[in-house]
Amino acid sequence: MAIVVGLLIVYIAVLVAYAAGNTDDDADSREPSANGVLIYLDVDAVNGADFSVGGHVSVYPGPDLLDARGDLKEDLIIDVSPMVSTSALEFSSGSRPGTVPVTLYSDGDIRHWPFDTYTSESVAVQAYGPNDAELPTEVAITDSLIGWDVEAGDTDPTEGQVFSITSSRTAGSLTFDLALCVMLIILPICTLFVSIQTVRRRKAFQPPMVTWFAVMLFAVLPLRNIFPGAPPFGSWVDYSVVLWVLGGLVASLALYVVAWWKQAP
Repeated sequence: MAIVVGLLIVYIAVLVAYAAGNTDDDADSREPSANGVLIYLDVDAVNGADFSVGGHVSVYPGPDLLDARGDLKEDLIIDVSPMVSTSALEFSSGSRPGTVPVTLYSDGDIRHWPFDTYTSESVAVQAYGPNDAELPTEVAITDSLIGWDVEAGDTDPTEGQVFSITSSRTAGSLTFDLALCVMLIILPICTLFVSIQTVRRRKAFQPPMVTWFAVMLFAVLPLRNIFPGAPPFGSWVDYSVVLWVLGGLVASLALYVVAWWKQAP
């Protein structure tokens, strides 16, 4: 009964933590200034292997920059840096600005999974009109990522100034990642307990148990491969968890073979 109650408490706590980490943000009621541009930079992907974050830029020009049909009166250029691509975002006169994808450089190390964070330094977003004339630019940072917290740096991006973007895993995502590691650690604990008790002759040798040890051993890599974010082999988690899990399972199998040698007819 105590185990059942404990599992129910943990189950409810996980669901509450997940729900708390997915609360909706307040509605955004920003409007562009009459002769300026409102730009939403929405981060929707983090790629630690490529040192980049992906997103979309949505452009909303002010009424003075649009004709009666809602098209641009003159050419509009949006400069976003530091982008992986060197080309600026250009909207020709007579067209209607929309949403375009962008990829920003981001410094981080995926080998530190699940404690990896990524920072894009000196991000600048500025709108330009004809003859490279700067237009009043307001920038709003949003994110469409599940399992990530995206925050702008100390500098206020709403005034078109240089700022930073930091992406880190949410508490719920980090808890899930660590739970997978704990599950891996439990495997060699169970197998070592069984094999040690068998070697000490406190439990009789059971030949079918050898298959169980083999299944536990070959289950490690499939579990390792479902880690969120797909950390590359050789990451911190491999040296701190996976390697020792494999070592414990191999030791358990070896001990059980010793028990077979001593007890089997």
